[in-house]
Amino acid sequence: MPTPSNMAKTRKRLALACDTCRSRRVKCDGQRPYCTPCRTRGLDCFYQQLPESPATKVETELANVNQRLDYLTMLLSKQSQPLVEPQQPSTSALGSHEDSPFRLLATDSIMRVLDLDDRYARGLVQLERANLLVGTTTPSRVFFISHQQITDALAAFSDRVHAYYPILPLDFSETYFSILSGPLAPSCQTFLALLVAAIGCVAQDPTTGSPYFEAALASLPVVLAECTLTSIQCLIFLSIYYCCLLKPCQAHDHCLIASFKIQNLFKSELSVQLDVAKSDIWNLDEYIPLPNCRRTWQFPTPQAPSSLVGVSPASVHSTDSTSTTADQAQSFFLAEIAMRRMLHRCNSAVTRSPDGRPSYAPSIALELERQLDEWYEYLPTNIRFARAPDRLCADRFGSLSNFLNVQYYCCKISIYWPAIYQAVQDDGASTQLLDHCQRFIDSYVQLLPRIAFAVDDCLIYKWTLSVSFFTTTMAALKVAGAPCLAGASRDQIRECLASAVAVDWKDIQGSPSLELLQRTLNSRLQVAKY
Repeated sequence: MPTPSNMAKTRKRLALACDTCRSRRVKCDGQRPYCTPCRTRGLDCFYQQLPESPATKVETELANVNQRLDYLTMLLSKQSQPLVEPQQPSTSALGSHEDSPFRLLATDSIMRVLDLDDRYARGLVQLERANLLVGTTTPSRVFFISHQQITDALAAFSDRVHAYYPILPLDFSETYFSILSGPLAPSCQTFLALLVAAIGCVAQDPTTGSPYFEAALASLPVVLAECTLTSIQCLIFLSIYYCCLLKPCQAHDHCLIASFKIQNLFKSELSVQLDVAKSDIWNLDEYIPLPNCRRTWQFPTPQAPSSLVGVSPASVHSTDSTSTTADQAQSFFLAEIAMRRMLHRCNSAVTRSPDGRPSYAPSIALELERQLDEWYEYLPTNIRFARAPDRLCADRFGSLSNFLNVQYYCCKISIYWPAIYQAVQDDGASTQLLDHCQRFIDSYVQLLPRIAFAVDDCLIYKWTLSVSFFTTTMAALKVAGAPCLAGASRDQIRECLASAVAVDWKDIQGSPSLELLQRTLNSRLQVAKY
């Protein structure tokens, strides 16, 4: 029978184990910041910080959910290749993340190129994983819902969030007010209505929204158990809620569950006839048609008064999207889906030489740019942006156009980043390679003012855009100081770097990773005297 001292030792040993070893059920030596088993296997090693005060019921539930999500994420990373593989030419882009510094900025190789610690990118994830419970508070005993508050929240949600994800049904307004005026019985519909209210409150003020979110958590087990379109919508908007709070890891985890549910729906419908992909939603990319979102929810109606004061649930009706606003929403949504497909493959201008060495492929880069410009030419006029310097528009669909503009130049930067990497590695550049490096420089010059505006303007992509601003600016710093690129015109990029110092990283206090990125970038810009 164990003695009290032995039990104490056991508890101490368990408390030292990292979360990765716990989930894998292997022995952990408790070394910090990286234990020996994780360091040996190249796994992310993180220790979950325990709250100083006793955890509330909400915190305990969230911790349990996030531990399950971590385990699912680990399993997904070990999935085998899909049964159906797309055909590729013999000079295909590199496939391994760790061996493809051309493809990903978040690799050890790229961290070294940018003069950062090899494990810098992994440290960002560990910072976020150690901050899982931030944003939760003890729920109130009495939850009173004000009609004016939920109306304002719905309007804010429509204005700042729904345009990016117009996936709600036509009758959502009626359902929303009906559910929030009732007893809030646990269900996917209740979860969705409360979560929309929480997102709307955060869109108005990032410090609010928690009571609605905490009330929604009562329905989370139902959402996780069901495999319906409504449960998928719940998980997508739960991911968006975490994006608004600058919690990228939680957003990713719930998006991952939504992906599994979507694939389960496909499998349940098609498994009799087809052997569908079992993991990685991108395997279905070429087979899923673009949606027609012409009939989608809009709020308020075009005929509604400018002020929402005094609006009643009966007077706020969902509308058919026959208005100009709905046409713009449809145009943006379809253009965004096409752009995501391009971004997924934009950094693949890499081939292997006969001796197996990776090298830059100029012809592939030019073809990718041609496809990108073709995407631009097909943009409808109601969302088309000006590629030449233009005044940034702060209205709702001006913001959407600017977001597409940011993605356009991010895509160009990713296409021509391998040229920069090749020049830096070879410590020299041919005339053709130098020309492609110049295209990278020109793209960054166009990107900077647009992404600085979007980081402030786009709530749900604030974390992603901030990271893109950091990585592209760090790459631009490398370009500005690389002797091998002396033949390129770098005066404009130096002027941009000088203006990058003045970019204000506002409202990032909830994200430890963004705070670290800000400190790192500002330090580098000051050392470079920009």
